[in-house]
Amino acid sequence: MSVYTFSQWVLFFYIYCFLGWVFESTYVSIMEHHLVNRGFLKGPFLPIYGSGALCVLIVTIPFRDNVPLMCLSGMTAATLLEYVTGAAMEKLFHVRYWDYTGKFLNINGHICLMSTLCWGAMTLLVVDVLQVFLEDLVLAVDEQVVTVVVFVLTPFLTADLVTSFRTAIHLRDILIHWERISEEMQKLEAQRRELEAALAERRREMETAISRRRQELETALDEQRRGMETALNEQKRVLETALDERKRGMETALDERKRSLETAFDERKRGLGNAPGERKRDLGFSFDERKRELETAVTQYRQELEASLVRRNRELTDKAAALQEKVSRMKVEGDLMQKMHGKSIGNLLKRNPKAVSIMNREAFAALKQSLARKTGEPADPEDAAGTADPETTVETAHMEVAAERVSDPGNRQNGTNK
Repeated sequence: MSVYTFSQWVLFFYIYCFLGWVFESTYVSIMEHHLVNRGFLKGPFLPIYGSGALCVLIVTIPFRDNVPLMCLSGMTAATLLEYVTGAAMEKLFHVRYWDYTGKFLNINGHICLMSTLCWGAMTLLVVDVLQVFLEDLVLAVDEQVVTVVVFVLTPFLTADLVTSFRTAIHLRDILIHWERISEEMQKLEAQRRELEAALAERRREMETAISRRRQELETALDEQRRGMETALNEQKRVLETALDERKRGMETALDERKRSLETAFDERKRGLGNAPGERKRDLGFSFDERKRELETAVTQYRQELEASLVRRNRELTDKAAALQEKVSRMKVEGDLMQKMHGKSIGNLLKRNPKAVSIMNREAFAALKQSLARKTGEPADPEDAAGTADPETTVETAHMEVAAERVSDPGNRQNGTNK
């Protein structure tokens, strides 16, 4: 292999970035059945392929005469590069721009056996075929021309990289903000359930207490009624007994006084006959008065319980309103972020239709679902499975509403990225 200048190395990097974009866009377009502009960048470049190609070319220099070692070293170096790049991007952006989860022998979804074998095949293709052709092509061009080409291309790629980087950062910030809203909505929903449970429990306690108090009062009234009736009957029996005894004594008196005794007895009988009625009226008045007092006590106790329930309900409602206000403020902040960066984020997600977010799974799935609805494209079945249940929590609904504001139906660029 010839010794290359710095400009030539950079030009090789750009060429392999472009070839990687051609390969990825063609493959994904065939799989998706529509044209896809594959890549993290807006332009036709995939830096992971350029970096992988240069890594393979440098690492395999000592093993060019030994094909197995050359393939193994290139495959290992490129796989390691892919893993480090994927892990770093997920850590920084909270999004996986490629994901091998579910593939055979994958490691954290960043690499898998199939991708490693592909890097091995790419090592042979790059070293023995592509580099031979590109080397003759680049070395045939004057070095000054190469420098000019690199000098012209570098600002455009740098600007594209900076713009895409900022867009990915804005996407990460929005996902984090939505997760915070989701957590607050979960707390609000939990507190709402607690409030409903507390109110229901308090109502049951009130009903139980009122029922128990009513039973106690009814029992007391029944006991007093029975006591009054017993006392009235006892007094009636005493009077009747006294009347009978008096009557028998008067009958055994002297005949001469029979008439006078009968007169006195009749008078006494009339007097004693009126006494039970008067006593009965007195007892009845006392019973009615006691009954009114007990009913007044029951009504007052019930009013106190209802007033306590109203105060408790007002306190719980105030707490819920405070939480709702906090969530509303967070939603306003999220809306501002979406208005500022919504179009660029929508473009980034269109270029990366297979991107996933492990750290902010629900928010990212809602955003992709909304983008699919706006553009009329079929949604990813995995995303649809994660957000299709209408009984999901309140926060998912709010995230989908916010996601509709982010997506830009006028932008037709698609893609995913490495």
